[in-house]
Amino acid sequence: MKAFKRSCADIARLLRREPWWAEFWSALTAIAWGALSSLHDPWPSMQVLLRLEDERFWHSAGMGLGVMQLVFLLSDHRLLRWVGAVALCWFWALLTVGVWAAVPGAPSVGVYAGWCAINATSICRLPRRIRPLPVPAQVRFD
Repeated sequence: MKAFKRSCADIARLLRREPWWAEFWSALTAIAWGALSSLHDPWPSMQVLLRLEDERFWHSAGMGLGVMQLVFLLSDHRLLRWVGAVALCWFWALLTVGVWAAVPGAPSVGVYAGWCAINATSICRLPRRIRPLPVPAQVRFD
């Protein structure tokens, strides 16, 4: 019961003081992209990425990284949130480059680049708020 109350307090603190919504929506978008894109045949714009790895890999990577970022967000640990933002930023960046290489004028390039930029913003923002480690007392050699 004590752990549950502490978890509720952590989530309430996260909702009050953090601009968490960008990471939250990025995670949900990655999960939805992976789930919905696995329901139909691969898009022609995915052909560049399919040369690197099977389509099931990309769908599971999207869903897995989205779940990872969501779990890290709910853990309210800045370093883990930063790791999740880095991982999902790379995912969206690979999708952006892959789709742009296959179909340069595809409208989805802008959407993927936007999600990459949102995670890049989190990458830059999160380390600024990590509390510095205490500096140990200096040792004197007289």
